[in-house]
Amino acid sequence: MAGFSPWASSGLLGGAGRRITIAASASAALWLAVLWASMGVAPPALAPPLTAASAINAPPEPAPVKPVPPPLRLVAAAGASAPGGGSYSRFGLEMKTIATPTNAQGDVAFFAKLMRGTAEEGLFLLHDGRAAVIASIGGAVPGGGTISGFTERPTPALNASGKVAFAVTVEGGRASDAVLTWSAGKLTTIAQSGTRAPGVSSATFFDFAPPALNDVGDVAFLATLRHGRDTLDGIYLAAKGQLTKVAAAGDPAPGGGSFSALAVPVLNVGGTIAFAAVVEGGPIQGGIFAAGKNNALRQVVGAGNAAPGGGVFTRISEHVGIDDSGRVAFGAFLGQGGPRAGVFTVADGTITPVALLGNAAPGGGTFAAFGDAPSMAPDGRLAFIAAIDGGSGTTGVYAGGPDGLVRVAGPGDAVAGGRRIGDFPLNASVAAGPRGWLAFQTTLRDGEDQAEAIVQFAPPER
Repeated sequence: MAGFSPWASSGLLGGAGRRITIAASASAALWLAVLWASMGVAPPALAPPLTAASAINAPPEPAPVKPVPPPLRLVAAAGASAPGGGSYSRFGLEMKTIATPTNAQGDVAFFAKLMRGTAEEGLFLLHDGRAAVIASIGGAVPGGGTISGFTERPTPALNASGKVAFAVTVEGGRASDAVLTWSAGKLTTIAQSGTRAPGVSSATFFDFAPPALNDVGDVAFLATLRHGRDTLDGIYLAAKGQLTKVAAAGDPAPGGGSFSALAVPVLNVGGTIAFAAVVEGGPIQGGIFAAGKNNALRQVVGAGNAAPGGGVFTRISEHVGIDDSGRVAFGAFLGQGGPRAGVFTVADGTITPVALLGNAAPGGGTFAAFGDAPSMAPDGRLAFIAAIDGGSGTTGVYAGGPDGLVRVAGPGDAVAGGRRIGDFPLNASVAAGPRGWLAFQTTLRDGEDQAEAIVQFAPPER
């Protein structure tokens, strides 16, 4: 499928890929018209004169119906002016799309490459319809040095208060890499390279993957640790001023064996962390694991476990989602019967299919492949991108919530301002936010031309 790459092609548990990072929506317009034609027919008789009594008892005039704008809104587009100078060029890196988190207020945090500006790259926050700079190359880092880049996967994290967490590379300072948070214009350092990594003897932080952030301001992140001449993965939680190890390569894995590689974690408001990992020397080769406030690890689902509807899980997506109840969302390949792939949730040991390969897709067609991995909002709503066979389009953005699974966007759908969604980029991803907000990277079509853009789905008022 041109322009579309399923997450399974580079899953942590099925291939050599290590860190691969899936927001979105539908559009509608309301058109009202009243047609009168004479065609030579005599006009209808006039109504009798309106008396005072009939005026009192007459029904009220209907209120004028206001046009309903499309629920898809433009966040940023290539070529548009960027805050801080220059204009947006791209919103991804080297064929990688970068997730664009959104919160219940409709804020969106996003990465962009810039042209004709003083900085080459930056992170931005859209709030109340206006974008502002969070950080850009050349900006100062707390403790010394300046930002030289936003890592190979510059995905920001965003919480309900508008706080943003992200990883950077640094030059001219004591550290070469750091995890930072931004809030109300202030940057704070959470962790930095060269400092001691708690919980692993004689280890120091070396570099960082994109962090996770919950609504109370806790930060979880995956780091590469330097241990003598060796390096290993470690997952950490920064909460209430304390930095605590959650898991590291070499640690015992629940159920047997030990962790050999870890993926980026997700974090909910209660402090529960979930992550995918590869396991050596155990009954399973890998799976999804979770740790609560007491850091007690448990296996959520493992490769080789039975899948609902038949078959077993053979490969599990590297990226997972979690909501504030602890429910986890993931994508997987299946074998030994049943559908070949699907999107699932798991809660208290019960696995529930959300969408399966070959099943009917909302809006028409059948699911032919699934995108980067599902995204899950704190309130349990989830979203994913899928390729479609036999529908009105080849790709769609889908969301699951109280109304079940629905299609929210796809090629050809109208975006406020007159343009329409074009092709989705390779490895397209979507970010699910509370109350039904979604944001995703796509292209916008204006005649024959297409330009990269970030689009947001605004949920209808209930």
